Amino acid sequence: MAVGAYEAVWLFVGFDLPTLTTEDKRRATRFRNSLLDLGFQMFQLSFYSYYFTSKTQADSVASRIEGLVPPNGCVSIFFITDKQFGMIRTFFGGKSKTNDIPEQGLLFE
Repeated sequence: MAVGAYEAVWLFVGFDLPTLTTEDKRRATRFRNSLLDLGFQMFQLSFYSYYFTSKTQADSVASRIEGLVPPNGCVSIFFITDKQFGMIRTFFGGKSKTNDIPEQGLLFE
């Protein structure tokens, strides 16, 4: 069954976590590792992404992330439809790169 461009959802997690103390750094690392354990991929340094075939799945994971936020941390979760994601323009040194849906096997590595 094919998933429509408005049904599939990309979940983006952007964060700004304090790293002034050793404990802050430990918490920030634990948070990043938790995102990776959930299957997220780094989109940019403090911005991670994950592709879901439904908003229900994305909501469930977003609720889990809420419980992982370190004290004094700022975490924002963005829900972007696959259609919207396809309109993102990404540039590397002035060169454009298209945003592709990851292969299914890559989602669960």
